[in-house]
Amino acid sequence: MLIGIVGAPNQGKSTLFNAMTLAGAEVAPHPFTTIKPNEGIGYVKVKCPKENCNPNHGYCINGNRFIPVKLLDVAGLVPHASEGRGLGNQFMNDLSTADAFIVVVDVSGRTGCEGEPAENHDPAVTVKFVLEEIDKWFFGIIKRQWEVVKKRTDAKPSKLLAEKLSGLGIHEAHIKEALKDFKSIDEFAKRLRELSKPFLIAANKIDCNESVKNYEKLKQAFKNNVVIPTSALIELTLREAHEKGFIKYVPGNSAFKELKDMSDQQKKGLSYIRAFFKKHNSTGVQECINSAVFDLLKLKVVYPVQDENKWADSKGNILPDAYLLEKEATALDLAYKIHTQLGDNFIKAIDAKTKKVLGKDYVLKDGDIIKIVSTNSL
Repeated sequence: MLIGIVGAPNQGKSTLFNAMTLAGAEVAPHPFTTIKPNEGIGYVKVKCPKENCNPNHGYCINGNRFIPVKLLDVAGLVPHASEGRGLGNQFMNDLSTADAFIVVVDVSGRTGCEGEPAENHDPAVTVKFVLEEIDKWFFGIIKRQWEVVKKRTDAKPSKLLAEKLSGLGIHEAHIKEALKDFKSIDEFAKRLRELSKPFLIAANKIDCNESVKNYEKLKQAFKNNVVIPTSALIELTLREAHEKGFIKYVPGNSAFKELKDMSDQQKKGLSYIRAFFKKHNSTGVQECINSAVFDLLKLKVVYPVQDENKWADSKGNILPDAYLLEKEATALDLAYKIHTQLGDNFIKAIDAKTKKVLGKDYVLKDGDIIKIVSTNSL
């Protein structure tokens, strides 16, 4: 799974990426600061079934389990990028493997569509052009493959098209759904993009004075989509201060605790953040990741264990692994996710919470703790 962070130049994409990953991507007030895509690991946050767990990947703080997800910060998109303007072709190629998009926009209205300084710019205009450019790029690919598929009579069209588009993360189910109301190739391509690469909007710089009014307008313009008020810079400040031991901060929370003395300038910065938290429940950054994983991609968290009584692996580590699986994933799917041999030799699964025996077709629930039993359990 890969979440792409996209948007026009100078909207705060790389700051958001850094806040999510602490990867240190370059940030500067001019277009095309990001040339090569920045790849990193962010974390989706869920309530952990046990506070004393021992994650192999990610971490757990105060009963909050943080599960790793891959993030990609790509070059800023400018108008006509789908025709090769700016870094358009590179941008689009970088996006091809993303499963969902977080579209970042400067909701203060101080940045235009090409990353230039502006006054009272409508952020909805920026989001619309970004989506239009992505749809044009998508249409170009779909149209080429559509022409190829039309000439073939030896295979089912939806299956053949899915094979041609597998590199874009498109499945046959996406194609079948998009074909239900087929009217034209361009509408089909747009619907296919919506199904295979859904998006949410990070309304960034929500801490600026002009932002709340623009945020409400943006929500109205995209009332059928998730729009999250966000301050990437505040989140980045908090996470860096936590890493350096100045404060204790759990991502996604609306408070922090000071741990040691700081300079007057640092105290002033934290006072600004406290005032921000009086108006907002969080910086929105953690919510962006969680919403992409659970609202857009409809994934669920499942914990495989080898000891169903202690919820542990063979070494006694409690809940060492957490998998993000698709909504319809079954016990057999989990077995294959862990190891091919477990899937091939599947006998049964056991619900570690209830000790109930489960068959291979059991559809896993979010938060399930499952033991897989096979003829050669690992």
